[in-house]
Amino acid sequence: MALTNRRAAIIAALFLCRLGCALAVLLHSAALAQAQDVTLTSRDGLITLIGTMESYDGAYYRVNTAYGLLTLDGQGVRCKGPGCPDLAAYIPDLTITAPTGTTRLWTGLIERFAARSHYDLQHVVQSDRAFRLILSDPVDGQVLARLGFALADSDQGLADLQSGKADLALSLQMLAGLPGTAEVIALDAAVPLVARSNPLTRISLPDLAAVLAGRITNWNQLGAMEAPVVLHTLMPGSGLQRATEARLGVVAAASAIRHGTAEELADAVAADPWAIAVTSMAEIGNARALDLTGECRFAMAASADTVKSGDYPLALPMALYAPDRPLPLVLRDLLAWIASPDAAPSIRGAGFVDQMPGRTALAGQGDRLAHAIAAAGDDVGLQTLQAMVGDMAGADRLTPTFRFGANGGLDAVSNGALLRLARDLEAGLMDGNRLILVGFSDGSGPAAANLALAQRRAQQVRDALLAAAPLLDTGRVKLDVAAYGEALPVACDDTEWGAAANRRVELWVQPLVTDSPPSGN
Repeated sequence: MALTNRRAAIIAALFLCRLGCALAVLLHSAALAQAQDVTLTSRDGLITLIGTMESYDGAYYRVNTAYGLLTLDGQGVRCKGPGCPDLAAYIPDLTITAPTGTTRLWTGLIERFAARSHYDLQHVVQSDRAFRLILSDPVDGQVLARLGFALADSDQGLADLQSGKADLALSLQMLAGLPGTAEVIALDAAVPLVARSNPLTRISLPDLAAVLAGRITNWNQLGAMEAPVVLHTLMPGSGLQRATEARLGVVAAASAIRHGTAEELADAVAADPWAIAVTSMAEIGNARALDLTGECRFAMAASADTVKSGDYPLALPMALYAPDRPLPLVLRDLLAWIASPDAAPSIRGAGFVDQMPGRTALAGQGDRLAHAIAAAGDDVGLQTLQAMVGDMAGADRLTPTFRFGANGGLDAVSNGALLRLARDLEAGLMDGNRLILVGFSDGSGPAAANLALAQRRAQQVRDALLAAAPLLDTGRVKLDVAAYGEALPVACDDTEWGAAANRRVELWVQPLVTDSPPSGN
């Protein structure tokens, strides 16, 4: 009986073994069918990986290779083999909202990016407020991304970004408290505009605000001819209009003649000797821009250098907002490229200001020096100015200028400039030079206290720069600080903006030939 039971158990075990082995073979075959061999090659052809495809989520491959399990962006490689997924089923279809007037900017940027990346580019005009740019691989014709552009005001664009209707949003204002990230990709400026026949050449910020608000209605109130002021503006929803009103602290008068585009606005002003408007630096057209001034009669014109440095009162950052989620490879590449020097010609070609450092020799600071000498008095004597000029002999001012927000830290534009400078320092682009971070202050308060504050701010920027550039070789480039308090104003202190503009840290550079510190320390 026991033997019979033992035989029955053996037979059952053999049966279960055969069944289990058969199941194992079936499962193994299914796994092999699912994990097919693939060959992945980078799009430049320099790197090749062989492995088995584990999964594909519409954006990323997970592949078992000799190096282990790797996750690769599907748009960064070409896939061959039976395990390759159908990429046509996933094509990034992205929406970017941007202010009216930036079509030429985006088209120029992406045309240059496509040429640099060896992509084919197709333009599709959908309406007067929407267009699409399609990037594809010229080798196999595979569509890599569809970039749809919707022209809308900044508020609508940011609302679309937060609701998920847009993947990127461009705004002419840096706003705090929004989720995701924001990076300044270019600069614009709001400039007051008149006809060429108008005798006025400059206007103060308070007067410009009064004109825009409708409180100044006759040119004789500005010291010009007896004639009514004819105010032109963009539509209330325009990003430029909203940014200008926010900067000047007023709302445009309801009596203003409204225009749908900056081009139409400039044409209307150019044709009317009594007209005035505020528009984009990129859209002056046949009209003429006025300089901005204050009670101290210090005038400032909008130029690439004054806008880059933030010395021009109505400089406007063009901030690109991105959501707090992963973006497809092609879009990440595009954003990285826009921040590179290679994108600067496209930005300039569209009439905007790039962020590549400008350079002005001490001899080119004539207007500022003349104003400083004229304003010299008991607090800042000619001896201080002479020491400053002596210390800066042979040095050039670079346009990155660092200013501070209400919390005492660098403002958003300055922080971006600092990070770009840190990258340049680590890359060795400033080797062989002495960089001087020069602190200045406004004219309120005792001169000694202003000088000490300017010194602390210059040191604050130096510390932040060293923290942002841990790979900096200090044997190849030297970072010094200096301070001259209120000695070299860039604006009048009679407005809140002017005082804030004067509280700054400038960046100067000269060949590294001496270790002696400047006497302004």
